[in-house]
Amino acid sequence: MKHLKYFESKRKNPQELLDEYSDDIVRVLPLYYNNFSTDSLHNQIDELIWECREADRLRGDDEVLSEEVVRQLIEDLTGNFYIIDKLLNIYYDCLPHTKNINKDKIEILKEIFLDYSDDGEISISKTAKFRDERYEVRLKLENVFLKINFEEVMGRIKEFTGIENYQITGTKDLITIEFYKDLPK
Repeated sequence: MKHLKYFESKRKNPQELLDEYSDDIVRVLPLYYNNFSTDSLHNQIDELIWECREADRLRGDDEVLSEEVVRQLIEDLTGNFYIIDKLLNIYYDCLPHTKNINKDKIEILKEIFLDYSDDGEISISKTAKFRDERYEVRLKLENVFLKINFEEVMGRIKEFTGIENYQITGTKDLITIEFYKDLPK
């Protein structure tokens, strides 16, 4: 993503880029910060906030980064090209990591099971049977167990949703897979 920054910086100064991307920066930085807690980008975001007195005051001792703090950070940086450049670098580095976080898990499951939709009926829903985050996938197709590559499907679900637990029930032509993740206590 840094290549995008350098390409765009040829035609715009850092303040113009900040003005253009401010809404997306306000969305991306808290999303990244609150989902990835121990890496160098996380620390760089902290350092930027510490450098800006009002944003640091607004944040206080809170461990979560809010959109309000990032808006204040952007306001504090107005006119300071050097620090705006640092903020844009961090934004471009965080951006690819936040693409899947925003996606609804039902949409991700639909994409994963799209390959099997030509052979039969597929329904995907969020259920509330237990005290956890649970999604139910029902596949109705002939010889369903022979057509699904379970290792590949489960690997993609774990990678894109973070859900590792599942329960399978089924017959020859109907399979129900429940994916679930325990809620934090």
